[in-house]
Amino acid sequence: MTSAPPSQVPSTPPSAASAPPARITVYGHSRCPMVPPVRGMLKQSKVKFDYVDIHKDPAARDRVRTISGGSESVPTLVFPDGSTLVEPSTGELKDKLVEAGYVIPLSARLLGHFWKIVLLVSVVAALLNIIGIV
Repeated sequence: MTSAPPSQVPSTPPSAASAPPARITVYGHSRCPMVPPVRGMLKQSKVKFDYVDIHKDPAARDRVRTISGGSESVPTLVFPDGSTLVEPSTGELKDKLVEAGYVIPLSARLLGHFWKIVLLVSVVAALLNIIGIV
């Protein structure tokens, strides 16, 4: 058995940094109102993920049922380490992403709370109208 010449033997093993980043799998369907904020936070945070519509993929539907104890709860996220989040709030998702080392920009944090911001602005506008300022 002959060994490779020293010029062909790598001096160090390939680093994990050279490996492609691990991806999160997001299971959902088009009628779930919770899916867009989750996908939006992932996109805004530059998180690589694969989206699978459980209404178009029976195996994905079965996987979600297994994870969520028999129901088709979406969004369901499966992380590279095997951990899962089922119907996470934006806060739960943010915490999990920060724990995984992602930086969550302010725009992504606000995305999940857009309805609250609209509601607050509407209430303030109504109050100002009532007291005659607007």
